[in-house]
Amino acid sequence: MIQIEPIEDSLYQSIIVTLPIGDEGVRVDFELRYMEKTDLWYMTVTDLQTKESYLRYVPLIASYNGKLNNLWLPFSHKRIGDLVCVPLSDNPSTENPSKDNLSEFAIVWGDDLG
Repeated sequence: MIQIEPIEDSLYQSIIVTLPIGDEGVRVDFELRYMEKTDLWYMTVTDLQTKESYLRYVPLIASYNGKLNNLWLPFSHKRIGDLVCVPLSDNPSTENPSKDNLSEFAIVWGDDLG
């Protein structure tokens, strides 16, 4: 399991991470963008070697009460693991990450979180 860091409240950020997919690690770029119109954060994940986008503009919807909301479930055919967004405390200021509180949440990747 890998926690994607650093998560900050800046309205755009790019985080390079090596995910242990298959026999070798895959270096990916997690782009996080805040969209004012929907008051949600969106994530795009790109393989840095092949430039393939694993997914584009997937909203960060948090998991609660032990129920994991696997953000990558619709893309399970790509065999890139599971990804969840979880609050870092029992009482975040909003249910899902919004403009000023992304740092109250963690994005966690694992090969089998379910």
